Amino acid sequence: MESPNMKGSTAWVGVMFLLASATFESLSNEFVTLSGNEGIPGLQILFLNRLSLLIMVAAAWPIVRPTVTGLTGYKQIGLFLLVTASHNLEYALAFIALTFADPGIAHTIRKGTKTVLTAILGFYFLGEVLGLLDCFGIFLNFVGVAVIGYCLIFGRKPVRSNVLTFLLPTLAAAVGAPLTLLDKILIDMKEFHMLVLLLGISASGCLYLPALTYAFENPVWNMSVQTVGYLIGVNVTYTLAIVTWYCGIRLEDAGVSTAIKVITVPITIALDYFFLSKIPSTIKLVGGALAFAGSVIISVVTIRRHRKTEKRAELMEELGFDPPIEDK
Repeated sequence: MESPNMKGSTAWVGVMFLLASATFESLSNEFVTLSGNEGIPGLQILFLNRLSLLIMVAAAWPIVRPTVTGLTGYKQIGLFLLVTASHNLEYALAFIALTFADPGIAHTIRKGTKTVLTAILGFYFLGEVLGLLDCFGIFLNFVGVAVIGYCLIFGRKPVRSNVLTFLLPTLAAAVGAPLTLLDKILIDMKEFHMLVLLLGISASGCLYLPALTYAFENPVWNMSVQTVGYLIGVNVTYTLAIVTWYCGIRLEDAGVSTAIKVITVPITIALDYFFLSKIPSTIKLVGGALAFAGSVIISVVTIRRHRKTEKRAELMEELGFDPPIEDK
């Protein structure tokens, strides 16, 4: 029989947001590849993606009415503009990587590398401490990425193509890891609203992505109904992914959040089979299994950690003491 306290527990909320974000992002990855197969360039897909996000923010703005009091000085505004523009660079690299490899491979490299970098930077700059099981889960992710990366570079394709396949997601991870920490800092500020960050990301992308699209690619505007459906799928799933991601990272540490979201890898590998008819190789299955195991371990440990904190607070309250303040 479940206790009333357990029914009211919120220990699982942050993890559920992150798992939902991983699922939506995996679906978005497939729609990006399907759109690319129909001849839609990657930067054009990203521009339409940012445009749809901007429309969502504009629709939600008068309802939520967020404040922008957190951006009071030139340094804060400059950092905010740099962060929002860099988000578009990260996703541009990630979208271009999808033209060189299947989503399962590209995101195995990107997510695994980003997890390790975020954990290291989070410990050094934010003082985030991971437990032994957290580190073990991240280690499983790293091993899977290392195996897939080695086999990619020395696989059957030309070495130059394989190097690009590995390098582009790695560069995206190198850009994304410090951005995750900055996102965490901004999201944790009480006077800074998530919609302000989403506005900056979408508006900056809409400003310069059209110019880059016409400079480096040949955008396609005459498309079939099926292609339009793929693009709608990209925009809807990505918008849901980024909103649930920021809801999750508000509740969890940056390193833990990134590690949990590595479950995107096995989900994407499974979706590759259903959407692209790609039969996973042994390497893919091994890498996906390692990533899945690591994410599950970290998810369970995180929920248990929060539940213990809740029980401690409940006990202190029953004894008449002030509940302890959880360190973030």
